[in-house]
Amino acid sequence: MKKSKLFLSIVFIMLILPGVAAASPKRIISMTPVGTETLFALGLGDRVIGVTNFCDYPAEATKKLKMGDFAALNFETLMSMKTDLLILQDIHKQFTPQLDRLKIPYLVMKQDTIDEICDSIIKLGKICSAQDKAQELVSGIRADVKLVTSKVKGLKKPKVLLCVSRELSEYQINTFYVAGNNNFYVEMIALAGGENAVKEKKISYPQVSLEGLMTINPNVIIDLVGDKTFYHSKDSIDVDTIFNEKYLKGQWQRSAKVDAVNKGRIYIMQGTLYLRPGARSGKILKAFAKAIHPEVKW
Repeated sequence: MKKSKLFLSIVFIMLILPGVAAASPKRIISMTPVGTETLFALGLGDRVIGVTNFCDYPAEATKKLKMGDFAALNFETLMSMKTDLLILQDIHKQFTPQLDRLKIPYLVMKQDTIDEICDSIIKLGKICSAQDKAQELVSGIRADVKLVTSKVKGLKKPKVLLCVSRELSEYQINTFYVAGNNNFYVEMIALAGGENAVKEKKISYPQVSLEGLMTINPNVIIDLVGDKTFYHSKDSIDVDTIFNEKYLKGQWQRSAKVDAVNKGRIYIMQGTLYLRPGARSGKILKAFAKAIHPEVKW
């Protein structure tokens, strides 16, 4: 009787998790940099057989077969490579009906909040029989959140403008994209003891003009510029010149004399780390907190 109940429980779990591999996968393809670094953080790098052109962390990931850009899927290639788990993100949701028809197991990793990130890590750990390591990663993230929130509790919350994308080669800032509403960065700003300076209620990443910057008048500017490896300038200017902190800060300083500029509170954050809410989210949070509250002993 007990064996029958156990069998039925296993069948039930398989039925409520469509698209997820039933057995521990051995041939994993990751179509998201966040998924790739999470797989390696879980100690599953040896099972990864393909990654995107943008998967540059950890260094071992760059040696894996490149599957192209992350926005598109080649179903024939996925089938021919006998993929037994495909790691995706929200941008790939349009492909899930086709993946279901082809019976290609997949996991869509959520990354809009700390809770979603942790849940995705736990799910991936369960699917790949790496539960202990997954719990360790999540515990580390939770510990970082607890540390930061305890240090900034009760402090004044400056208005933070977080720039996620802009043209880096221009003499001064003209237009740029910022963290607006319902995204990972809004929560991170709040946890780090700040207040999002952009009061957008509908758009996750709205475009802001120079005039808009002056109206917002942030106390702190955090500028996520990515990595020069993936940057292609529309001008002939050398990328090493562009990815110089003095040069990047100068663009803001020449644009508008807002509070953050006047008080020297412009923080340039280089590297793909800050663009990937995943297993290293704790590091992102601590970097934001140090920028927003430099008066705290970190």
